[in-house]
Order: sequence, then C-alpha cells, then structure tokens
Amino acid sequence: MDLRLGNLLGHFGLLDEPEVEKALGVATETGLPVGKVLVMLERISNPTLKAVLEAQWMMKDGLLSLEQAKTAMDLVKRNGWNFSDALVAIEVDAYATKGARLGELLVAAGQLEEDDVDTFLKVSNQSLLPLGRVLILLDRMNEPGLDAALKLQHQIRLGNLAPEEGASQLRETLLLTPNQRLDLGEDSNGNGGKNRMPTKGMENMKLGELLVAAGLISEKEVDIALDIASANNKMIGEVLTEHSWIEEDVLEQALTMQKEARQNRITYQEVVERLRSQVTTGTYPIQEAVVTPGPTAFEQSLTLYEFLRLTGYMTPNKLSTVITTVSQKPKILSEITSTPNISLKQAIKQAVQDSSRFQLLLIKTLPDERDVVTAAHNLQKQVNQGKLKLDRSILEFTLLRSSHKLATGA
Repeated sequence: MDLRLGNLLGHFGLLDEPEVEKALGVATETGLPVGKVLVMLERISNPTLKAVLEAQWMMKDGLLSLEQAKTAMDLVKRNGWNFSDALVAIEVDAYATKGARLGELLVAAGQLEEDDVDTFLKVSNQSLLPLGRVLILLDRMNEPGLDAALKLQHQIRLGNLAPEEGASQLRETLLLTPNQRLDLGEDSNGNGGKNRMPTKGMENMKLGELLVAAGLISEKEVDIALDIASANNKMIGEVLTEHSWIEEDVLEQALTMQKEARQNRITYQEVVERLRSQVTTGTYPIQEAVVTPGPTAFEQSLTLYEFLRLTGYMTPNKLSTVITTVSQKPKILSEITSTPNISLKQAIKQAVQDSSRFQLLLIKTLPDERDVVTAAHNLQKQVNQGKLKLDRSILEFTLLRSSHKLATGA
C-alpha cells in the first residue's frame, strides 16, 4: 500500500480524498508539511497527526503491519490514547525503537545536548514543523548533516545498525563534530586561542592552520568564524561553508587528509601542498551567487488572520472570545471600520480580510497580547514582501510566543 500521509488518513477513516487534496494544494503553495496544513484547517488534531506519523514511519521500517496500525489508530480515536499506549494494548513493542529518535541519535553523536533537544522538540510541537526542519532553520544543522542523520536513523530502525554504532558513524560523517571545534584552536575548556599558528614546525597542525597555510582562508576569517560559531553555538565547519570561505568538498578533503596525517600516512606539509593546489590549479570551486526566490502567490496574499491560524495562535475559541468581546463593547466596531451602521458579522469579515484592521481588532479585544499581535503582523508583512519564508516566520513567531532565548532579537 502507498504509505503517504494522505492515503493513510483515508485508510484510517480520518479524512476523505477531497479534504486531503485541498490540504496538498495549500502545502504546495506554502512549503509547509501537509500534516500541519490539515491541523491548521482544523481537519485533524495535533495528537492525531502525531499518531498517524508514528504509524507511518513504523510501517515504512517494517515494524508494524497495516492492520496493526489501523487497529491501534482505532484505539487512539475511540479512547483518546496516545499511539504508544495503543500499541501496548495490541501487544506490539512500543519501545523497540529506543535510540532511533532523531533527537536521541544527535545527542548520542555529541551534536546536541539533551536539554537542547527538549527545547527544540517543544518548538517543533508548538510550530508543528518537523524537528529536522527546526534544527535547520535555527542553524543547528545543515542539509547534508541532517540527511546523513536521517539515513542512519533509518538503518537503526530497520535493525541493521545498533544505536551506538549509528551515533559513532554520524560523528564521523558530519563535517565537524563538537570535539572538532578544537581544531581551530579551542582548548578542552572551550577557550579560543588567538595565537593558533604553530611555533614548532608543522606537527599536529590544527584544521584552521592547515587552511590558512594552504592559502584557502585568512587568519582573520578563521577568527571571525570561531567567534560566530561560539556566539551561535554552531559548528565551525558550518560557519566556514555558510559564509563561502571554503566549499564543503574542500573541507571534507582537508579533514580526511588531516586524519591521514595524524595517522602518519602523509605529512602535514603534503596536506598543505595538496590543499594549496586547489587554488593554484584553479580547481577550487567559486561560489555562485544564490538567488533568493520571491514569495509565492499564497505568501503574497497571506493575511494576518491566516498567518495566525497557521501558527496555531488564532484558534476557534480565541476568535469566539474576540467576537464576544466586540459584541459587549460596540464602540470597538466604529474603531475597526469606517462603514456606518455595519453589523458585527460584516465588521468581523472586513477585519479578517484586512490585516491592519484585524491587528487593531485583536489589540482592542486582547490588550495584554498587543506585543505578540504586533510581532505577528510584522512577520506576516515580511512574508508578503518575500523577505521571510513562511516556515521561518512561523518558527520565529513560535519562539517569540514562548519567550525563548533563541527568538529573533532575543
């Protein structure tokens, strides 16, 4: 059977085909996961979505049959259980994949702290964005690193790889692990050294020193990269590649050759000469200008009301509270519309379609949330203008609402 989310929702009796098709259309326009769109459209609940997604990956990895998944989902719907409890009830080992969660794998590989994972999972749950996308949007992982982690995670789930072995492979696969930050001059306590050039020959040259000696980057760029990495809790390799100081394939070559030098297979002088040839032979790739795509039609026309629906802030209950407040304070009507003798229903409809009016309506009816509403309006306008992608804006708003330290401007 096709295990795509839409097909599973239909098979589990949760949605019909037209509803899925509508969600797919919105997902294509926005770049958001179709599951999040379905929650935003109030077609399924967030707990139900999580249960279906868990069933989906377990079936893909051969850990659960379609019939078992359907039985478990029936229990979830009927009893309001979480999916793990439903699996236990049908005598399926709900914990067979311990160590196969992405967050667990990244912690075991030394890429994240457990406290960080808890924080990012909360952000993922609130924004309904996958954990991997949250980590990329927050610059905690790059695409190649995430792809490597997901592939190893898949092998662990299939039972082809022990969790500890997968973590070990991930440490070796990623461009730079936390320990490799030391290669640019940090000591074991995380103190950055400004005098990184070797004073006694070329024995045990650090990665930064190798790149500088080969003429691929300058000492100043290494210093800046180290400062940026320290300030943003990022990997140095990510900083070097993100700022186009070196290309990823060159960094991989440098790390590979550095490892060979440490094993005494080649000398550090040979490493420097080979890296230098990247420049002298003209094989060192030049970074092409990146063209940022403009906003989609959906993003251009996105209203504040729609944005707040997407973020999960504007729930039906909250909108009901707003309408009730306006009905009790008729003066607010005259402040949000210039049309005389307008009905409450018409005024609300105008506000929903006009972002500035809707912002004013929320401020008047929810005065304690003025700052949150204002921030949402600013983010929504940036999406309209193509200055910010929709998924990034949703993430930033989620962080802002939770007053998290990683929120923009915090």
